[in-house]
Amino acid sequence: MFRYAMSYTVFMVLCLSFSVRAVDNTTELDPVIVSATRWDTFGVSTANSISVITHEDIQNSGATNVTDVLRGQGAVQIADQYGDGSRSTVSMRGFGANAQSNTLIMVDGRRLNNTDLRAPDLSTISLKDVERIEIIQGSSTVLFGDQAVGGVINIITRRQSDKKVEVSGAYGSYDKQSQSIIVNDRFASGFSYRLTGQRLLSNNYRDNNDRTYTNAFANVDYQWGRGNAFFEFQRVDEDLELPGALFIDQVRTDRKQTRFPNDFNDTETEIGRIGTLLDVSHEWQVRAEFTNRRENIDGIITNTRFQQERHTQGFNPRVRGYLPLFNTSVVFGGDLEEADYSILSLFGITNSTQETESIYAQAIIPFDEYVTATVGARKAWMNNDIVDSFSFPTGTTLKDDQIAATLGITVKPLSHLRLFLKMEDVYRFPLVDEETFVPFGTTGLQTQTGKSYEAGLEWNALSWFARLTGYRLKLEDEIDFDPIAGIFGANINLDPTERTGFIAEGGLYVSENMSFAANYHYINAEFSEGAFRGNRIPLVAEHQLLLTGQYSLNDYFHLYGEFFTIDERVASGDFANTFQHLAGYGVMNVNLVFRYKNLEISSRINNLMNSEHSDFAATAFNPVTFGTETGFSPAPDRNFLLTLSYNL
Repeated sequence: MFRYAMSYTVFMVLCLSFSVRAVDNTTELDPVIVSATRWDTFGVSTANSISVITHEDIQNSGATNVTDVLRGQGAVQIADQYGDGSRSTVSMRGFGANAQSNTLIMVDGRRLNNTDLRAPDLSTISLKDVERIEIIQGSSTVLFGDQAVGGVINIITRRQSDKKVEVSGAYGSYDKQSQSIIVNDRFASGFSYRLTGQRLLSNNYRDNNDRTYTNAFANVDYQWGRGNAFFEFQRVDEDLELPGALFIDQVRTDRKQTRFPNDFNDTETEIGRIGTLLDVSHEWQVRAEFTNRRENIDGIITNTRFQQERHTQGFNPRVRGYLPLFNTSVVFGGDLEEADYSILSLFGITNSTQETESIYAQAIIPFDEYVTATVGARKAWMNNDIVDSFSFPTGTTLKDDQIAATLGITVKPLSHLRLFLKMEDVYRFPLVDEETFVPFGTTGLQTQTGKSYEAGLEWNALSWFARLTGYRLKLEDEIDFDPIAGIFGANINLDPTERTGFIAEGGLYVSENMSFAANYHYINAEFSEGAFRGNRIPLVAEHQLLLTGQYSLNDYFHLYGEFFTIDERVASGDFANTFQHLAGYGVMNVNLVFRYKNLEISSRINNLMNSEHSDFAATAFNPVTFGTETGFSPAPDRNFLLTLSYNL
């Protein structure tokens, strides 16, 4: 897999010999954004709409997991099966059951997405370690590659600071208990470290849904005059019981019950990462990271035992610099990923190795102080070696390559106003277990491709801000599971699909003590051709709205409230739109924070109005009625969490 790693690095270093001196024009006091260029940059310099959720926002909200933080932000739609963030799928730009492979989720630029159907595991992220969350609203294939079709969520972790020890504990509904500790320090020699640990126990809302979770993380960093190097390691253990979906009659009888009292999922995850940043000159920098992730899973689903193993390695070198023409800023690099995946179940054995190699370049060209162009391109190669008991018993190799390009224009006619237009090619390679479960006689799935078009305006003033973004996403050969294809369903290439929508955001800072914000998302996601032409794409809501408000009562008390509502959704797998839909709902969450010196006490109430709803639904066979119905995953009722934190 990494036979080209040295060649990539040598190529980039050689390119630095052409470096020239440029003028640094990043004088605005904008926030630092990483996701626009894969590099720390002041503000959004590209033709993108990027939302940022700060560490202060997270603290004030009282949220306990990434899912709760993301819900409704930046037009994100969530399908959360158990209501605790342990099994949630994040969707952007109108994807349903295939959202896990069309929204790219990253931690400090490290991919969480898998080469199989398992969704990115957000439970490996402790909010105690999060500095901010950057949400790129729209396709970002050129800069980030495979699976960045609907958008990118980049979770930036906290860095080392001066000596600090923070301990916290929490207790809440469903006998939820949590303890955590953070220790970090920085030394004059340039060395620094950060250690965090978290333990969580919960019975959760439903029967057979107990959860035990531990997360340990360590980072060591060394900085010198021209760069830095770091090493980090993380170990996450999660034992989770799985209650399964319920049919409507069962929900009415007892929405807490389980159909599968023996189902569970035990996961062990280890992640190692090493990286470096080097200032080659005043204008040119080299950065690279190597990641090694292992995941072992043992479990039972619908009374069927299985074992899974994943081993993912990634090498991501890149270069940033300036060219003399128009003072152009450039970023170019390569992404090399290798994923070994195996599963043993009642249906046999699957072993695969998927390699993806790609090179990319992006240039930001400021024609003058008002107009900036963004251009870029990526070339990617995919090689998938698969051995499967049923589909490929003697083994097979599936290959493909793709080219994607982007062009964007940004105009700033006023200091507070930004306008942008963007066009980008998108692609998504088939996943391993998609290729092994296709209709009889199918030799392989086509790579999903398409085009994304976006336009937007942003106004940022001292007391208020407003953003309006419109988009259209047209896809060919979209890949999804069709429950009526073949005998037991199969993964297929869908007929052409389109997503058209807009996002309206705004915020008002009434005073230093009070602020309000709103985020509304409208999307029409439908089949544009074929037998289902005009039908809605399953699991995509047409409307959703998030309202938030914050108020500091005095120097000690801070009140946060949010109201989120989402429209009805077609159940997953219901391409014909004929089965019972997932009903829309509205929930209100509030949090009261007390801060005094080194002490912080947070009291959050979720689902204040005690709404009875579900956040996920899919068509499934009901053995009682001997027919296909919609199965629901009931969400928790009103619940609370009390958290106490103290800095020693």
